[in-house]
Amino acid sequence: MKNKLTGWKDVYSFTLVQLLKSKAYRISFFILVILVLISMPLVSMIMFDNEDENAPIPVNKVYVYNDTSLSDLDFTGITNPKLSETKFESMKEDYDTVADRITEKENTSVILTISDENDSYLLHLSMAKSGPVKQSHLQTLGDLIHFEFQQMNMSNVGITNEQALLLNSPVMSKVTLTDINGNAIEEELSAISSSEYWFVYGILFFVLMATMLTGTQVATSVVTDKSTRVVEFLLINVKPLALMVGKVFSMMTAAMIQMLSMVAALFVSNKISTALTPENDSLLSQLLPSDLFSNINPLNLLLCIILVFLGMIFYSVLAALAGATVSRLEELNEGMTLFTLISLVGVYMGLGAANVLMGSGTNGYVTFTFLFPLSSPFILPGAILVGKAGFNIVFIAIVLELAFIILLFNFVAKIYETLILHNGNTIKVKQLFQLSKHSS
Repeated sequence: MKNKLTGWKDVYSFTLVQLLKSKAYRISFFILVILVLISMPLVSMIMFDNEDENAPIPVNKVYVYNDTSLSDLDFTGITNPKLSETKFESMKEDYDTVADRITEKENTSVILTISDENDSYLLHLSMAKSGPVKQSHLQTLGDLIHFEFQQMNMSNVGITNEQALLLNSPVMSKVTLTDINGNAIEEELSAISSSEYWFVYGILFFVLMATMLTGTQVATSVVTDKSTRVVEFLLINVKPLALMVGKVFSMMTAAMIQMLSMVAALFVSNKISTALTPENDSLLSQLLPSDLFSNINPLNLLLCIILVFLGMIFYSVLAALAGATVSRLEELNEGMTLFTLISLVGVYMGLGAANVLMGSGTNGYVTFTFLFPLSSPFILPGAILVGKAGFNIVFIAIVLELAFIILLFNFVAKIYETLILHNGNTIKVKQLFQLSKHSS
């Protein structure tokens, strides 16, 4: 094995330096970092309204069109600061006349139509198609009017505010399991919350990006060397396995530089968005689970890094094998079919496990995805950080991942030397196993 790996460090350093010097890598690196830097401020602008919450809405007048048997509908009692510049007026003209006037020259006014239908009341607001009044303003206005309308109806039938609160109080039921002596049995809940699910999903997507980016770069490098016949000169000094190992680890290093830079840029972006928000609240702290950081410690982070690293090795070797099955860059997509399918299997198994975790918690399927080498790099790091994977499970998963990688390396070692010099039609999966059987 030492002879077969002799020279891999030279291949590693040469390939890495050439890749870091390439314009394509630098441009893609710059674009990714810039996109991440502006991501959090953009999300903050979309999710949070920077306007004053108590600022008056731009509705100067509300024409009330009462099409019910109710009388004395008076909305002037609304004292909310958002309606400090809004006046309510009973409609004295016909509906079409007022609607035309609002459309043509009174676009700061709206029409409130109150009707009854199927033993219920319907409140409908109409505004001009263009003007300062937006849908969000109507939503705010509608909520305030709806509350005031309920208060008026209860007052008309003699229900006090205290009685209304009692009527609207939530009724909760709780089922408790007990033993034969009547003692409560505490049932451990293993399901994750919605915010934890999205955190696990984000980790899964991050690992997917890392594996796909590394795999694509490895396969492209292999095919480029074959098509330019550079590989023939490289094989004079190093064995095919050493060539593959050097390329895999150099591409992994380049990809990790990109991914870690993106993580650093994400935290910088979060600092920028925090400085731009009036409350100075961290967007990440609002999006991430409140108790997430209780599970983050050096050991958990180390285990996550090991799992991601092993997953990248496995999928990179698989991509190198896929790249060796084709002779030209034009055929790379066809050669990467197996790599893509296996990656999707692992990703979808991980997504299924995340959904099960949110719905019902840990079960046999979730444990299987934690241990299965194709899916464990995608789902297990996130599960560790939300406290849903014990050390025993993680240890077994790492051992299985290492065993899987060794088997894959042995498989590739048997056929790589033949494939790396292959120039012709794309090698199919069935032919790969035939080559493995006939290789020494």
